[in-house]
This record gives sequence, C-alpha cells and structure tokens, in this order.
Amino acid sequence: MKIKFPIIGGVGEAQADALQAGKCYVEAIKRGKKIGLEETPKTKYSNKRGKDLIPSPEPDKETPATVQPVEELITVELTPGDPGKVTKIGSKITDDVRDQVVNCLRKDKDIFAWTPQDLEGIDPSVITQHLNLDPSIRPLSNVVLVPKPGGKWRMCIDFRDLNKACPKNFYPLPMIDQLVDSTSECELLSMMDASQGYHQIMLAPEDHKRVSFITLDDTFCYVAIPFRLKNAGATYQKLVDKIFRPQLGRNVEIYVDDMLGKSKEARNHVDLEETFAILRKYRLELNPRKCAFGVSEGRFLGFMVTQRGIEANPAKIKAILDMRPHTNVNEVQRLTGRIVTLSRFFSKSAEKGLPFFKTLRKVKDFKWTEECQRAFEELKAYLAKLPLLVKPLPGDTLYLYISSTSRPSALCWYEKKMILRHPFTMSKFSMEQKVVIHP
Repeated sequence: MKIKFPIIGGVGEAQADALQAGKCYVEAIKRGKKIGLEETPKTKYSNKRGKDLIPSPEPDKETPATVQPVEELITVELTPGDPGKVTKIGSKITDDVRDQVVNCLRKDKDIFAWTPQDLEGIDPSVITQHLNLDPSIRPLSNVVLVPKPGGKWRMCIDFRDLNKACPKNFYPLPMIDQLVDSTSECELLSMMDASQGYHQIMLAPEDHKRVSFITLDDTFCYVAIPFRLKNAGATYQKLVDKIFRPQLGRNVEIYVDDMLGKSKEARNHVDLEETFAILRKYRLELNPRKCAFGVSEGRFLGFMVTQRGIEANPAKIKAILDMRPHTNVNEVQRLTGRIVTLSRFFSKSAEKGLPFFKTLRKVKDFKWTEECQRAFEELKAYLAKLPLLVKPLPGDTLYLYISSTSRPSALCWYEKKMILRHPFTMSKFSMEQKVVIHP
C-alpha cells in the first residue's frame, strides 16, 4: 500500500511495510483471543462495503442454524470402540428404528469426512466453478479472520474487489415456503451437513490466480471454491439440484448447503441408503459432528417442522418478547423485520404492524407514540397464541375466511378438523396498491 500526499515543493509518499502489518494483525488476533470475546468491544464497522465480510467481534446470537434439531440427541460410535468416529441420532425413536438407522450409518460410514484430508472433492466433470471476469483484472486479496459462533475462528479472504468484478449468477433458489410445507408432518427427519461444503467443488484452473491471497510467508491461491466468494451458493445449489434430482421433494429437501432427509413413516427412514449412495457416487462427504439422524422435529429455514405441522420458531418469538419500547428508527426497523419473518402465522399482520411502519415515514422526527406502544403490547399478547399450520388432505372441506379493513386486507384458508381450526395458508394484499403478497 502506498499513500501520496502534498508537501511543499512536491508530492510525498508513504509506503506500508506489509510484513510488519501482517505481524501486527496476527498479534492483535492473539491478544483478542487471550482476553476472550466477552471483553472485546462490540465494534460495528462503519465501512458499508465490508460490514458483511467483517462482522462485529461477537457473533450474532439471534441467528440460529437453518437446519437444527431441537430434541436431545444420542452419540453413536460408527466404528465400535473408536470414540473419534461418532455422529448423533434422535433420542425419541423406537428401538427397532434406532437399530435400523445405526446399522445404516455404520454400513455407509465412508460418506463422512473425519479430517480435511478425507475430502476428495466433487469430480470436475460434474461441476466446476468458473469466474467470469475482465481479463485485465488481477486481484490479490488479504486474509481476514472471522469469529465463528462456537468460539473458533474461520479464515476468510477479502474478496470484495473480486466480487464486484463478477456478475451475479441468477440460478434460481428453491422457494423456502414450499420446502417447509413439504417437510412438515413427517415422522422422522435427518439433518445433514456437508463437510466444508464449498471447498468440495473445484475451481477452474484458469481462475486459481484470481483467488490468490497474501500471508506472512508467501502468496497462495485456492483450488476449490472459497467461502465469501460471490455466486458460491448458486453453484452449490446447481450441484445438489443435479445430483439429487431423483430424490428432491420425495425424501430429501435441500436449500443450498442445508440438507434434510425425511420420511412420512419412521419404518421407511432406512431409505437414507439412497441418499448415501448418491453422496458416495459424487464424493460429497458429510461432517459427522454436525449431522443428526432420526429426529422427530427441528428447525428448518427459520421454521419449526414437526409431525404435527409447521410452528413458529420460538427463538424468533422470544426475540420480539424481549424487546423494550423503542427509542430510535433502527430499533423499529429491527422490530418490523422480525414481524415479517413471522407474518405467515399472523392474521392481519399488515394492520398489526401499521403503527410501526408509520414511524419510519418520519425518520428525522422519530417518536414512539402511544399508538405504537399499544400495538406493541397487543403484538406481544398475540405471539402467545400463534396457530399451527397444517397441510390439507385430499377431499377435506376447506373454509375461506375473509377479513377486510380500509387499509390492509387478508384472506385465510382453514381446515375444520376435530373441532380445531388450523390455518393452511394466508394471503395478504393492500387495498391501495392492489398487489397480492403470498408470505
């Protein structure tokens, strides 16, 4: 790095010492790790260009994993007598089903990666990441250490300039609502995590130099897709859509690197062997420490999926219940964002959130009014009785309930079942804009 500045009679130059800067950075990281994250200032970076790449030292505790079991798990040795090769299964399954699942896992234990050296990588003939760049651009990136939720550190590369030079890949991602609907009301689920998923897809050889980075010792480059690289998620989704096409929607649902096996009946959960066969064929390996097999319920893409149906995520409800009366626009924006994530469970969600959205119209003259406080208290009370969403069965009678006001309107399909009425789906639209919105 070189800085030029005006001086009397000319232009002065100040050149940075890359070696000394690297040593200072490593020393700062070590010092931060020694004192602990609790004592590290929660600095929010003001650089908009880099705030997504370099988060605050303390990870966001409100962001749970997108695929996560909620019941107690049992540790299983895949190689009896070897405590280093284990994974986890659900604790609520019957003994017969547990034996079937354990035998299946032990039979196919080769699809797990126990160390980074076990990763063979996807055959480049199946899929390869190509960077579509201006040939004149030769980026060289710096190393950035990012804290992980578990207290560990992840080495990421500052690819901001490279990402700006790459056009966006518009490969379509699955509809989250459709995946969640398809996953609910299953007796057993298996939540699988690919071991360093992006690193299992090779980069085109001509792009290796474009993902080079500097360390204290030398200049290196990636030969596989690194994290934080633009379009990595689209490439990964394209891969799983290709190799799991025979299973998608039937006994597997995948959103980028979130993989979930499902069975309507617990006795059929051994069809995991079909999934394992595909993983083995394409050399896509799992992380046994982050997998959970044979669970009855769990979090999937922000929702609770169970055999009963779809429930609101308790963590998202608690996030709103723990909020205090707001004092600035940023806090109101955070509230409205959390309301949107739960809007599928709300009746008249637009009307309930209208007082909050009104305050955002006058950013410079912010005021938390009595109407806002009243709506806030009513919202908290409503969160205590959110409905369970279920799928209707063929031949069931559906009832249409329509609610309308002068501002927002909503309609809701209901299924009348065992006296209880469970919402199936809700649609909302604005009377002024006349735009239909399906949550």
